[in-house]
Amino acid sequence: MKLGMQIASTCVVLALSSSAAFSQSAVELKDGNAKYTMQLGGDIAWNTDIDLTGPQSTLVASSPEGHEPLTLVSAMTYLEKNPMVMLGNELQKKTTEGFLEGLCENYQCADISARSYEDIGGRMAWVVTTKLDLPAYIDMGVPEAVLIAASTPDGYMQLFSLHTADGKADELKPILIEAFKSVTPFE
Repeated sequence: MKLGMQIASTCVVLALSSSAAFSQSAVELKDGNAKYTMQLGGDIAWNTDIDLTGPQSTLVASSPEGHEPLTLVSAMTYLEKNPMVMLGNELQKKTTEGFLEGLCENYQCADISARSYEDIGGRMAWVVTTKLDLPAYIDMGVPEAVLIAASTPDGYMQLFSLHTADGKADELKPILIEAFKSVTPFE
């Protein structure tokens, strides 16, 4: 099974079977496999879970049943180090772009030519809003996505994504940006 299909399947299954975090304040998501935490806000009572599938660890949060629009957020860390991202800024930029492009092939992304390489809270990342052509996301009503592809200083590749209804991704994008800014490593 391709990595992107594993991610998509994991996100859908976890979103539908996760435990609720009933709070209107930011929810802390902790990935003990990848050793980081992040805060997910947006005044949504997120349902959260974590999954370790082979070489990837994925945090998943979904808006509660009845919340409009349905919103899924995932943070996937590929737990095999990629030494290319530690060889300088230009190689990191190209390697991370290739990572995003590869995942977009698996996610069946629409056009990603408007992607941008941005400094978000002191980390460089590729950011794009696109549509996904995967039946699972279409059937759930979350075919539009904001994707943030980045690498950690120690060489792990990460994809942070927000999936939602058509026309809602740009409106909800700040939730994902703020979550990405809040990523804090721990030992």
